[in-house]
Amino acid sequence: MESSRGGDQVVADLMLRNPKTLPADAPVADARAILENPSVQMVLLADGQTFAGAITDLPRDAPAEQRALDFADRQPETIGPDEPASIAFARAAANPHRRIVVLDDDARLVGLLCLDASRTRFCGATGSGTVGA
Repeated sequence: MESSRGGDQVVADLMLRNPKTLPADAPVADARAILENPSVQMVLLADGQTFAGAITDLPRDAPAEQRALDFADRQPETIGPDEPASIAFARAAANPHRRIVVLDDDARLVGLLCLDASRTRFCGATGSGTVGA
């Protein structure tokens, strides 16, 4: 797999660059509405580029007005944008949600790495994003 930068592809070549996020102080109702979409596996909470947490599930009895951050994983699996595609695939394939949060060296949210439901293609890939191609 070749990158536009030359050499092997890296996470930055394969990630969703503008994943949907909610503000860190968003209520449960907003996160729940996004999670109702069957293609959404994870809701990212952030203040600008400052990552706050990730939500993959909400308790049914969580009050709609409560902060979604109260139910977030504040340390989900993360990966750097310069990691090789082979490592990215192995880690995403092993993740039950097929999603890994991409943070830069300063722990800023820069994207989301995800595999499609068939686990053969990165969701954000342009060009050759097929696994094993």
